[in-house]
Order: sequence, then C-alpha cells, then structure tokens
Amino acid sequence: MEYFMIIAWGECPFCVQAKAMILDKGFECEYIVLDHAPTLLKNYKSAYDMKTVPIVIYHNTKDNYEKVIGGYTDLVEFFNSGT
Repeated sequence: MEYFMIIAWGECPFCVQAKAMILDKGFECEYIVLDHAPTLLKNYKSAYDMKTVPIVIYHNTKDNYEKVIGGYTDLVEFFNSGT
C-alpha cells in the first residue's frame, strides 16, 4: 500500500493544498492536524528536520519504505518529477 502522511495545522492553506493534491493524484492520505498539540508538532519537526508545515511523508508498506518529501513546494516537485 502506498500513502502519504501530512503533519498539518488546521488553518494552513499549504497543508490543505497538499492534501488536495495527493487526493487528486489518487493516493490515500493520513492528515494529522496538530493545532492543540504543540509539543507533538515540535517533536515531528525535529524528527523530520523540518521548520514549517506541512510535513509530507511518503509511505510504501509493501517495501517498508518511508521518504520525507518535505513541504508543499517539495510535494509539487515530487509529482512533477514523475516519481
């Protein structure tokens, strides 16, 4: 199974656009809104070496593979590259 995970803020327009793009491409998406969990958000930012949201991560459970895509602009580049 292939899917994307998005770490997001509820009111972040780039988070919403990232989710829409993933769904439009036909992928499933785990959308995690951390508006009320600042410590958890800080931990995700540290774990994935990101400073802003969205944090987009690609998962392939068949191959047990995870790739940090990055933010919204990185997601656009990911899909444009034909990956």
